[in-house]
Amino acid sequence: MGIHAYLEHDVLFAGVDRALVQRLVEAAGTQSYVRGSTLWRIGEYPQALLFVRSGLVKLTRPAARGRTAVCGLFGAHSILGELVLVKGMPYQNAATAATSNVVVISIPRPLVLEGVRTDPQLALNLFGAFEAKFTALNDKIDVLSAGSVEARLATMLLKLYTQFGDELADGTLRVGVPLSRQELADMVSTSVETAIRVLARWEREGTLVSDADGFTVGDLAGLQRLSGNFPSSDEPAVTLEQTEKNCGYLA
Repeated sequence: MGIHAYLEHDVLFAGVDRALVQRLVEAAGTQSYVRGSTLWRIGEYPQALLFVRSGLVKLTRPAARGRTAVCGLFGAHSILGELVLVKGMPYQNAATAATSNVVVISIPRPLVLEGVRTDPQLALNLFGAFEAKFTALNDKIDVLSAGSVEARLATMLLKLYTQFGDELADGTLRVGVPLSRQELADMVSTSVETAIRVLARWEREGTLVSDADGFTVGDLAGLQRLSGNFPSSDEPAVTLEQTEKNCGYLA
């Protein structure tokens, strides 16, 4: 499917004037990124409204003690940068490609703003796209308020399974989200050494096995039990105030 057909069927354009949709679609372009490459940096101003066509994009923000807060992962059909684009403010997070290949479709900001001013339905649809960002922020709060590092990791991995997981023909529960030990540690606000220790024990117990392309859940019920609120022997849970400070606006 070409980018024109792809965009014309996007929920953002549901009920929008067809002539306006055509103008926006005709101005769209695509760009590909390899894993680890930057889509934008904190402080840069949005030049376009972005749609993730394939792959995963990771939003990050510097956190305390030199760490990086991973504020969300966004896959196909996600819209990026809509809030800061409309408000005319700089990005509050950095965005990088989280998978081996990411394809993003962009529509220039001036055309999007003109469309929002002339078609109320487009404005309403764009406002509706904010829901995904609120969901990501709520997920982050759920993870960081889960309790111990073990509970936070289990909660985060279950959310990834819910969002991106798949049951293979042989019954294997697979999540094709390639995350390094450092990235997993950043997502739950812990040290990489602690994350490695917990994940190694889970692999020995058959709870979960990770590899370069994602992870396989060996014991879903066990992972669900682990996500309960257990006392932490490693470090204290992160407060909600810290979560909001770490993530700021989700672009």
